[in-house]
Amino acid sequence: MSASILSRIAHHTTRRTAGRARDRRRSRWTLAATSVGLALGATSATAAIVATAPAFVQIAPPPSVLLNQLESDTDLFAFNERQCFTLPFNLTTDNGFVPANTLISSHFLHGDPDTNLLLNGRVLFNGPILGVISSTALLNASDAPCGAAGTAYPTGIEPNRGLEPAQADAYAIIAGGFGIAAQMEVPPASFSDQIRVITRCCPGGCPGAPD
Repeated sequence: MSASILSRIAHHTTRRTAGRARDRRRSRWTLAATSVGLALGATSATAAIVATAPAFVQIAPPPSVLLNQLESDTDLFAFNERQCFTLPFNLTTDNGFVPANTLISSHFLHGDPDTNLLLNGRVLFNGPILGVISSTALLNASDAPCGAAGTAYPTGIEPNRGLEPAQADAYAIIAGGFGIAAQMEVPPASFSDQIRVITRCCPGGCPGAPD
């Protein structure tokens, strides 16, 4: 199901000197390389998630994002999927499509509680967001081309893995197009909430990318 835009989650930028802006940004975001429990290792040179803010925690691609396999009542999870690959075909997203032959990276946001959750957080990337995929149908369709190698996805298994308009599920693009703010609500005995984010890959660095 498609997501409603979360107007309540907004990103406000205060214009200060460059030094103060960096300090404020570091206070709002948890730098991915220093987040507790990360297993980035040698991927730090190519990882496109550069910062997270509660409740999102960055992790390495997990063995599974099937229902009841990656659970937490207090955290939402974010990880990089495929990095810097050329799309073989037009990729449909919530707001149009990313054209074939575009050099992209894919990233995954996941919420699945032990009991229930209502959490929101932010994820910052080093490439601009080209599209967001948040419906069950589009997640299923994009698992094969965009999914992380070695991670099991609930393709065609979980009927409500996307964001649901009947709940407080929503997202908004922030940080000048380089970040996403998302809220996920999962009631008791319900399914997980999942979002896929498509960013542009810029081998030489994307103009306007966050420090």
